[in-house]
Amino acid sequence: MSDITFAIEQQVLTISGSLTRQTIPSIWTTWRQAISGDKVTKIDLSDVSNVDTAGVALLLDLVKEQGLSGISCVGANQQLQQIAAVSGVEGVLSLS
Repeated sequence: MSDITFAIEQQVLTISGSLTRQTIPSIWTTWRQAISGDKVTKIDLSDVSNVDTAGVALLLDLVKEQGLSGISCVGANQQLQQIAAVSGVEGVLSLS
């Protein structure tokens, strides 16, 4: 069972749970199908409890799939902001 849930509604992707290398494999196929079919303009991370570099990579995958622009991430916790800053991708993810 996955500790991650996500839903896309009205171009907003809402992610909940733990976004880590332990949980991502269980949703990978569903994730790829969802993001390739639906346009996303905002990612709501308010309910993400834990994140690691794999979680950041998953978000970058979404930004790349959606065309590298026009996506804003809201509700990013301090852990995600720190990893993105150290990785130099906070601008790409448009964290707030």
